[in-house]
Amino acid sequence: MEASNQISSVAAPASPLETVQMLFQAFGKGDIAFILDQVTGDCRWLAPGEGLLPVGGEYIGPNGVARFFQILNETQKITFFEPREFFEKGDSVVVLGAEDMTSVKTGRSVRTHWVMVFRFREGKVYQWDQFFDTAAYAHAQGESK
Repeated sequence: MEASNQISSVAAPASPLETVQMLFQAFGKGDIAFILDQVTGDCRWLAPGEGLLPVGGEYIGPNGVARFFQILNETQKITFFEPREFFEKGDSVVVLGAEDMTSVKTGRSVRTHWVMVFRFREGKVYQWDQFFDTAAYAHAQGESK
């Protein structure tokens, strides 16, 4: 067998941090199909405010995550979205960021800071959690006084 000095063109799998950065790029371009390809079949996608916010609740697997993005698109117009800081530890990535949202229902706007936690298994997201000011969002959606 002859040794080869050629460099392989096969790319190494992306790290969790690189994958999260690609997910945000895809979100910015509206490429939800790419995002869905990066979640496990049993992924738990957890948005706060269940029963209070239109998008609040637990979504399971790619179909559930697709439903999350459908509801998000139908109820909110995101006018500013900025992931600011990324922290990776093992198979988890925590991201701090900010966004401005205008409610489709009321026309009210809100700016909030958020935290997103992505947990990975075998290179794909198996759990996503988001934390933000749900009271401010509820007010913008007309769900509180």
